[in-house]
Amino acid sequence: MKTLSLNLVPRGIPHKIVEIKSGLEARKKLLAMGIHVGDAIIKLNHSRWSPVLIRNVTTRSSKIAIGQGLASKILVGDDQL
Repeated sequence: MKTLSLNLVPRGIPHKIVEIKSGLEARKKLLAMGIHVGDAIIKLNHSRWSPVLIRNVTTRSSKIAIGQGLASKILVGDDQL
């Protein structure tokens, strides 16, 4: 299975988080927002300049907005769930 960063996957398709390639502070921030390795998430928008809106399908969370830089550090599997 190949991995892609979250900001490169298409919107509307659930993907599983495989890895978070970031430092400790960024990981803590994501954990506080309820984003964990192994969760299934759906990207809700696809824009190069605005924050990435996601919904965690695993925890049935509300919409979460994260910056493009942080989204690029979240690696998801390229196969859809």
